[in-house]
Amino acid sequence: MIAFFDTVHEDTDLYSAPQIFRKMTPIAPLQAGEKAPLFAVHRQRTIGQYSIWQSDYSKTVHLHDWLQTGPLVIAFFSAGWNGYGKTYLQKLARLYARIRETGGNLLVVSPDSLDSLQTLAEQHDLPFTIAQDVDNQIATKFGVYSTEDPVWNLIAGITEDVPYPALFAVSADRHILFSYVDKNFTGEFPTHELLSLIDEQQAVELAFYGRKAA
Repeated sequence: MIAFFDTVHEDTDLYSAPQIFRKMTPIAPLQAGEKAPLFAVHRQRTIGQYSIWQSDYSKTVHLHDWLQTGPLVIAFFSAGWNGYGKTYLQKLARLYARIRETGGNLLVVSPDSLDSLQTLAEQHDLPFTIAQDVDNQIATKFGVYSTEDPVWNLIAGITEDVPYPALFAVSADRHILFSYVDKNFTGEFPTHELLSLIDEQQAVELAFYGRKAA
């Protein structure tokens, strides 16, 4: 029998293990109290609600543009989650109206193609803005995407390079009020806690600006 090492060329790296055997570094989502990272999206990579910046002629929409109208909920989404993704999107659609009632807004961030996102928005008549996250850059900043901890390595049936399902609520001064990641795809959706925090933040900001006006 020929020994395995007899057939290996000298320049072969014998110590490079396949990706599936390498130690993975878990994702590290940003937590409540931390500052939300700055990010910007080109107008052409956004779909949906344009009223926030329709009077601005710049080509890029920044985080502070969305924060001008109050607290912002940032939801990470991908149709690559299959059935989970469809249910998640329905929950976001129901959540949007309640977020608006509390004075907040919703931005959905997704790595999916613009064509697929446009089709999704039209099919479901989605009222909120969806921003395309090229190469998961925004998801990486928020700690819900990492090449070292891919979703497809944890959840059977998912084969695409997608972020973990996550919800963040961000105040006008960019502090994270709420952070939730459904890493195990359980389907939990902490609506009540999220809305309560947004409502409380709105009350604090209104009181603050009321004192300044007085």
